Amino acid sequence: MFQNAERLLAEQQNLRKNRKYMFYAIPVFTKKNNVTWECGFPGPDSDLFKGSYYTVELKFLPKYPLEPPRVKFKNPVYHPNVYQDGNVCLDIISSKWKPSMNVMSILSGLQHFLENPNIKSPANVDAGVLFRKNKLSYDKNVRENILMHHSSPNFRKM
Repeated sequence: MFQNAERLLAEQQNLRKNRKYMFYAIPVFTKKNNVTWECGFPGPDSDLFKGSYYTVELKFLPKYPLEPPRVKFKNPVYHPNVYQDGNVCLDIISSKWKPSMNVMSILSGLQHFLENPNIKSPANVDAGVLFRKNKLSYDKNVRENILMHHSSPNFRKM
């Protein structure tokens, strides 16, 4: 049994109460002894990301909230800090994690992160180089990725 089930239940209820952010989180039942959620959030409120919606998998380890969940995009994302397999290189789910953080702070952080990559530490080197050297081409690739993988909202009724 997962030790922090009460905390996760409270976090899910908090997301439901704050529907204005258009976040969702639903448990995904697996055979392994872990807790996994499918979460969704709209892209940043800017022209580049207009109409985009992203889905991630959060895998909570037994030591959560002392350790952050593992975060992985379910669909390909063109971004300097997203690995080919969808794993995310983001400080708030690694070196800057604090037990006071929660799912809402992770989803908000991902929204901000999409528009503000850390080009000093790229997981996708090609995207990082293009972001630095040719922002117009980078934006074009992001837009194509959005149209292909993130343009139809995946809203869940909870």
